Amino acid sequence: MLLKKLFVAIILLALYSKAHSQVKLQLKISYADNNVINGIGVTYVLPEGYGDSKDKIILLFDKLTPLQRTRDTVCDLNAKDNSGPVKFHQVKSKTINGNDYDCIQADRSITGPLQISYRVPLANPIPAQSGPVRDLQAAGDGISGSFGGFLLLPYTDKAMEIQLDWESPGTADAVCSYGPGKSIKFQTTFGDLLEAQFLAGTLSSFTSTDHPRGFSMYGLGKGSDSEFKAAANWAAKAHQVIRDSLEGSSEKPFYYFFRSYNGPPLSSGRATSGSFVLYVPTGISLNDEDIKSLSAHEMIHVFVADLYDPDGLADWYVEGIADYLSVKLLYDAGLISEKRYLELRNGELAEYYTNRLRNVPNQKIPQIMWSGRNAWTTPYTRGALYFADLEGKLRQHRIKNVSVLSLIREMNRLKASGLQTTEQTWIELIKKRAGDWAVNDFKLMMAGRLLIPVNNAYGENFKRKSVTTQFFDLGFDKPQAIKAGEGIARLNPKSPAALAGLKNGDTIASATNLIPAYESYTNAVTITVKRSGIDLPITFKPRTGRTTGYKWFSITAVSAKHLRRH
Repeated sequence: MLLKKLFVAIILLALYSKAHSQVKLQLKISYADNNVINGIGVTYVLPEGYGDSKDKIILLFDKLTPLQRTRDTVCDLNAKDNSGPVKFHQVKSKTINGNDYDCIQADRSITGPLQISYRVPLANPIPAQSGPVRDLQAAGDGISGSFGGFLLLPYTDKAMEIQLDWESPGTADAVCSYGPGKSIKFQTTFGDLLEAQFLAGTLSSFTSTDHPRGFSMYGLGKGSDSEFKAAANWAAKAHQVIRDSLEGSSEKPFYYFFRSYNGPPLSSGRATSGSFVLYVPTGISLNDEDIKSLSAHEMIHVFVADLYDPDGLADWYVEGIADYLSVKLLYDAGLISEKRYLELRNGELAEYYTNRLRNVPNQKIPQIMWSGRNAWTTPYTRGALYFADLEGKLRQHRIKNVSVLSLIREMNRLKASGLQTTEQTWIELIKKRAGDWAVNDFKLMMAGRLLIPVNNAYGENFKRKSVTTQFFDLGFDKPQAIKAGEGIARLNPKSPAALAGLKNGDTIASATNLIPAYESYTNAVTITVKRSGIDLPITFKPRTGRTTGYKWFSITAVSAKHLRRH
């Protein structure tokens, strides 16, 4: 019996070792002759038997859809095994778990461990198309991005053990979603590894003294020590509120990354398991109210489990709940004022009601998501308004102990139990906890019905009022994003832009952040164009047509004003 148990243990250990084959990954920041960072060098060794292929191994390189790679491609690829050099050739692209990959295949079978080395240059600082922050960029005196931004790796559905080592100059350090340090070891999966984020260089760093394992903040190339410390202290408080509200673990490490950059004036972020990263334009403080709101939005993503949807139709849930809960939880905890709370709520309402795409059915969202202008905001604002309306109606129906927050917690628990949560999971949950009316409302929202949240949607102390407004419209078809160097084309001669002096053929002199105009019923935009060698700022209100929007206001503020008058 003892020998039998020993034999079983040996077999299990062998299987475990094979399933957790160690990949030795070495990374090195690469420099141009003028000592300016120009990319990343990659070397790794795949142990014999790695992956699922028993024949000619295939290496996958994430296309970073929809960003569109330009110069950030694999250069100087070298590979060898026990039999000598290994050559690769291009084969058909693959889509795995919703991600698109370029693929190259070995010309022969692999014998023994496979050693691979190559270099990936930095991505274009201004992406050809908008999309999630994943590309390889320099910031400060370092480099950052996601592992998917540079890793050329064979797919495997087995667990991997990674030994990660950075080769970087003197005082430079590194941190990634798996922890800090220039030499770390961790276990992961193929998909999680490519989604993981990193910073390498001279880092600003902060670790919460209240929860040393619970919250850390790292950044590249941004601000003074006092600015960083103030931002980190606020973010640590926000993290604790969000983590506790969504039943996260205080012992699990959490990383807030940021990188400053000289690019378009639009701050953006992206979350993955255990961390998120913000792009912060040069000149914008980490303590800016919009940066705080964006960081809270990304924190929500870390603690709210995604819905499984291979067609990319779940943004109403993941983005909508991040927009809705980040504002609600911060306000309920006293981390933002009532004034700021209403600014954020009314901003997303304006974004929704002035968007011509607000009635697009959810099944068509992937077709329009990155088509330019405010198309990408459609599922965000629709989802946020849906959850606000649901919250108000749960109050109206007097359903005890059921709120949007409690429903999201229950969805998280279902995911943690091993269930693949989907849109149908949500339907079954709201039917069980709320009733058929909730299912009917959900289906109408998904069909693109205009949403008008109930009067108490944002709290019993706030009321709704209607406003006459117009649709957002810049007045020209090209470019879709206001980037430097783009030329104005197909200008409507009767549009406010044309009447203000914009002309076909004008060249945009500097990028313009359109979000302040999206989030307002009245804000103007200023587009600076170059004409005959002269920079001309042209200001106009990007509005056409006529529609009805809604705003919420404080009952207590109105009551106080009424009392002062009497």
